[in-house]
Amino acid sequence: MTAAAVSRPAGRQGIAVALLTAYLTVLARQPLVTKACTTATLNFLQEEIAQRSSGMRAAEQAQEKQAALQGTPVRKSIIERVVNKRVLQFSLYGLLVSGPLNHFMYEILNKVFSNRPKTKTNTVLALLAQNIVISPILNSVFLAANAVIAGERSVEKIVAVVRARLLGMMKVSWVVFPCVQLFAARALPPLVWVPFFNAVAFVFGTYFNTQGKKRALQAKRAEEQEDKRE
Repeated sequence: MTAAAVSRPAGRQGIAVALLTAYLTVLARQPLVTKACTTATLNFLQEEIAQRSSGMRAAEQAQEKQAALQGTPVRKSIIERVVNKRVLQFSLYGLLVSGPLNHFMYEILNKVFSNRPKTKTNTVLALLAQNIVISPILNSVFLAANAVIAGERSVEKIVAVVRARLLGMMKVSWVVFPCVQLFAARALPPLVWVPFFNAVAFVFGTYFNTQGKKRALQAKRAEEQEDKRE
């Protein structure tokens, strides 16, 4: 094995460590801005992946082609020709709503437990507060924002979407995230908790976003088939 082959993984690892160090430095200096920008970036990727993997992007493109053939092309702004509208909206939601909300809620939680002794009881109480108070709020806002970005404007229907999907989302959160949090507390230094939790939330958020889009697409196709029968 040559020296170049050996140094290649080491070089990549060095770049990864340098990027992580730079991110953590910025996070320590500007936590709110960094978290908001991180959430915006991850939401951008999450929505892009969900649209493509659910088949929604392909369905929209097929509708646009059909409309163009019928002489009624879909009008798009310059921005929409570069970036999908809902991808941009979901990214802005992360920048302006989700990122700041997540930051402030955990800041409140940290202030509540910062002056308490670090006992097992307080650790359990903190985990309960995260999973019974903070997580349902963040997930409800996520589901409501998803419905609005998908085009829903009726408050009753948005609430119905949240009620229909929140419990299933919370069941997964209650099973997975306590294990993730305990793993982080035991195996990872506190400095890397934020990027670690972001990575886990990104994976599960992408999954739920994709499943929601698949259900919406199936419901739309079912309605179209019923209309054709009538």
